[in-house]
Amino acid sequence: MDATLHTRDKIIELARNYIQTVGYHAFNYKQIATVLNIKNAAIHHYYPSKEDLGLAVIEKDRNDFECMTAATAGAEPIQRLEALIHNYDRYFNDGHKMCLISTFGSAYHDIPERIQQAVTQYYEVVQGWLIEVMQSGLDRGVFKFEETAREMANKWMVILPGSLQAGRLRGEDCFNELIVGLRTSLKAA
Repeated sequence: MDATLHTRDKIIELARNYIQTVGYHAFNYKQIATVLNIKNAAIHHYYPSKEDLGLAVIEKDRNDFECMTAATAGAEPIQRLEALIHNYDRYFNDGHKMCLISTFGSAYHDIPERIQQAVTQYYEVVQGWLIEVMQSGLDRGVFKFEETAREMANKWMVILPGSLQAGRLRGEDCFNELIVGLRTSLKAA
């Protein structure tokens, strides 16, 4: 953990790590407090409830995604998608983490309504960005696929997180095969 991070940021990063590796319901404040060598009350000072912390994690992850999209806004469509793939590659190689949206999505009916709303909104942001990138690639003639941009974006929204899950079960070759399949689906010119 980076020593320059403020306690609040450290709590968010640890919570995100736990959510991505074991799920929202399987982690608790005690685990975070132990790693940071603080009392549970210190976490409750920043995040009175686990729901509050879950919302902060979603907000942080969404902000990170939006920073990535802003940083690649002027790039070619394939480079923009490669930046997203890089995030999933990092998740896989950093402890076989799941993406945050799919982690919350898998427990959707068992999470608080405010978290449901936040993760649904986050999903829509990612999906909208993917649709825009896919359409841009089609319009510029750098992507060639039969589906609509929305259909291709939806395929990516399922296969990217699915690649992490399959990689957990079947290993790195399976993960890489699915990522190659996504790249091939674009039939980039």
